Amino acid sequence: MKGKVYLVGAGPGDPGLLTVKASKLIRSADLIVYDYLVNPEHLRDAKPGAVKIGVGKGYRYRRLSQRRINRLIVRAAGAGKQVVRLKGGDPYLFGRGGEEALILHKNRVPFEVVPGVTSATACAAYAGIPLTHREHNASVTFLTGHRADDEGLSSIRWSELVALGGTLAVYMGFYNLGMIAKKLVEAGMPAGTKISVIEWGTLPRQKSCDGTLKDIASLVRAKNLKPPCLMVIGEVVSLRKELGWYERLPLFGKRVVVTRTRERSAAMREKLLELGAETIEFPTIAVEPLENFSKMDAAVAGLSNFDWLVFSSAYGVDAFFERLTEKHRKDARALEGIKVAAVGPETASSLRRWGILADKIPAQFETAALLRYFQTKRREIRGKKILLARAELAPKGLEEGLKKMGAVAHRLTAYRTVIPKTGSAEIRRIRARMLRGEVDFITFTSASTVSHFVKMVGLAAARKIAGKTRWASIGPVTSRAIRSFGLKPACQAKTYTVDGLIKAMRGSR
Repeated sequence: MKGKVYLVGAGPGDPGLLTVKASKLIRSADLIVYDYLVNPEHLRDAKPGAVKIGVGKGYRYRRLSQRRINRLIVRAAGAGKQVVRLKGGDPYLFGRGGEEALILHKNRVPFEVVPGVTSATACAAYAGIPLTHREHNASVTFLTGHRADDEGLSSIRWSELVALGGTLAVYMGFYNLGMIAKKLVEAGMPAGTKISVIEWGTLPRQKSCDGTLKDIASLVRAKNLKPPCLMVIGEVVSLRKELGWYERLPLFGKRVVVTRTRERSAAMREKLLELGAETIEFPTIAVEPLENFSKMDAAVAGLSNFDWLVFSSAYGVDAFFERLTEKHRKDARALEGIKVAAVGPETASSLRRWGILADKIPAQFETAALLRYFQTKRREIRGKKILLARAELAPKGLEEGLKKMGAVAHRLTAYRTVIPKTGSAEIRRIRARMLRGEVDFITFTSASTVSHFVKMVGLAAARKIAGKTRWASIGPVTSRAIRSFGLKPACQAKTYTVDGLIKAMRGSR
């Protein structure tokens, strides 16, 4: 049985511009063959066992020849594989997708084409340039600025392009920028015509350079732009001053290291991306199940004996209820008559997913605030049995405080936090970037993320890094952990949540 090949456009780079159909196909593919301009974020959702091959095609950058790529996808489909040929932008617009489709047709390989958001429309929009506008132009022309068999670009009818008028969007023309400007002027386009060169459009590393055909080459050199770049030529470029929005985002261009677990980093990373930041995933903690569940099983079996059940993290909630449901075959009804407290909205949200509404969420999202609440209820909780579902290494202040108030506090270890099994090469790579000062913020969402970070990079390196970047803390407990290593947080969230942390970073700019 033959497989099938999908020629899929990955869009210009922003993960949010990947189409729904493209995302679905990536998740189900057996083999993904991707070009070097494809954002690695697009590959995160590939299924376990999927083979991912980067073919590295691009001007002045070769890894696999087109012939080898053709042979690779034809053979994989012949072996019954579902193949996604992932291409930057749109596969049929300067992407050689048409050539690959013809090869597939010739070899009788079933295929589909999934269009992508093309770089011209996306990069121009993110740079604040509408490619068409009633008051400026009535047409737009897409043009390739590089042809392997025509180094002098003499096959392009420059005079006809100029006579047509409208906007020109030039792909792959960076190395020929000066030549393109010269030929347009020689063909009759005014030397003062506006042009914008956009590097890495739609990504936080986006850089733009505006000028005219007369001076753009020297301006681009002075600004040190590099490929990949898109050029937009025409009067619509003048609208950038009013319509440029992306480069004005509050955290645009900032590089932010996220140290949360891989499972819980996605929401934070998405919020940072929406504000224009570039995120670097560097998980310093991983959550693992207990090696011995006997104490948790005993607690679950005796739940009816407790008056309060306290969760200080979403991890504790999920660990507890997974054991409750999977091992003991019980659900939220097992908590009948028991009051539940949650530290923070994320913990409360996890409880809601399991069918529980927290009776108490302290106004300040830390265990100390919960302890202060119980102090106001000292008479009511005296003699009450309180079960605290916590991490293995969580501080003992909460249970000790409750015991001083006369409560019967039982600490239950619900999960373990460990240093994740990150490859040493990956740690060295990110560590080197931080030491070079290439990072603006490192975010810490718990004391564990701090201590594990220091262990992973080394204390001496951590102190050097702290001198070159800003350490952002989610709250006072985390800040104390930072100070315990002789370091100082640059900013601390006023509200001890991810949103509060991001707000503090915005104010620390």
